[in-house]
Amino acid sequence: MEYYKQVFDHLDQLTDQLTNQEFEQCTFKKLDLSRTAFTSSNFINCRFEDCNLANIDLKNAKLYDVRFFKCKLTYVDFGQCNTFGFHTDFQECQLDYTAFLNRKLKKAKFVDCSIKEARFMKCDLVGTVFKNCNLEFAKFEDNDLSQVDFSTLYNIELNPEENKLKKAKFSLHSLPGLLMKYELVISGY
Repeated sequence: MEYYKQVFDHLDQLTDQLTNQEFEQCTFKKLDLSRTAFTSSNFINCRFEDCNLANIDLKNAKLYDVRFFKCKLTYVDFGQCNTFGFHTDFQECQLDYTAFLNRKLKKAKFVDCSIKEARFMKCDLVGTVFKNCNLEFAKFEDNDLSQVDFSTLYNIELNPEENKLKKAKFSLHSLPGLLMKYELVISGY
């Protein structure tokens, strides 16, 4: 079934089955869709606002230019999404325990988000912005973090030897998290 330019703010507006659906320029507001399977569904230029999307199944789902605002997205595996056209932005979202594996996240925006214990592995994050985000215990391995703006984030631990960091921006207060591996004692910052 195809949906175009619709606003969904009641669960009864959606079919019981959200697999193999097509949503274009749709808005989802204040819905509890936790544990819902979006398997093989396409979301094109869509927006999710104040939604609970914890533990959703995104196996082979297409997320093309999808924005999440004030959403709960804990335990979501974005690595299961269709790679074609994948682009997402997040603002004031809870992304704790999420996984991004083999994702192209070029110029993505994470603004005022909690991204605790998330995993970014083998991702292309060139030019991505993490603005005022909490990255406590987040793990970054084998990513291209060139030109990423980490200057306003906090609680980061990142091994520079496991990621490409050319021209990435950091603030002085994040230096201990970058040097943790070396067990250095840094004072006076």
